Amino acid sequence: MKQAKVIGRVFCSRQCCGMDAKTMLLIQPLDWDTDKPAGEPLVAADTVGAGAGETVFFVASREAIMAFEGWEVGETAVRCPTGMDVWKGCPETSVKSNLPPVDAAIVGIIDGKSVRL
Repeated sequence: MKQAKVIGRVFCSRQCCGMDAKTMLLIQPLDWDTDKPAGEPLVAADTVGAGAGETVFFVASREAIMAFEGWEVGETAVRCPTGMDVWKGCPETSVKSNLPPVDAAIVGIIDGKSVRL
């Protein structure tokens, strides 16, 4: 998991693949030790109701898909939100086109932390 600060909101007139229920936020990744910006800002799907200026933790890449409720990725099956089986018996890399195209998802709001250097 990575730390970031919410710096804005992204408004979309259309979203695909079950993402219409998700708010898209602009986040600035932060260094865990210094809380200084670390890298370029990015768009993340908000799953916890984060607000402007809040410090959050997020996951990226494949793990971001798991933040979408109703999607289950396993060794043998993927279920879409309707419960209908989308895929069975193939390696999970075969189903990427059926999963929402998410690169980052906010999965928590940080209320405080303690770092020992």
